[in-house]
Amino acid sequence: MDRWIVMGRDECNEEFRPSDKSWASEDEAYTELSSLRERYAEARSMWVEMLRDKDYYLEKHQDYDYPDDDYGYY
Repeated sequence: MDRWIVMGRDECNEEFRPSDKSWASEDEAYTELSSLRERYAEARSMWVEMLRDKDYYLEKHQDYDYPDDDYGYY
């Protein structure tokens, strides 16, 4: 079952998660997004996205062109 979260970008262009809650539907998350925008004036933007697990992000950023840092060059 997919879960939805609200994410934001602050004045330093850093991503942050304004709430540790997650919602079962995208519509519920958008409803909460409206109230979070009022509480976080420093946010330059906020959006709703699907909550992904750590493996998703590791695979997304995997670079197959270079060996691991532990590979070592001599």
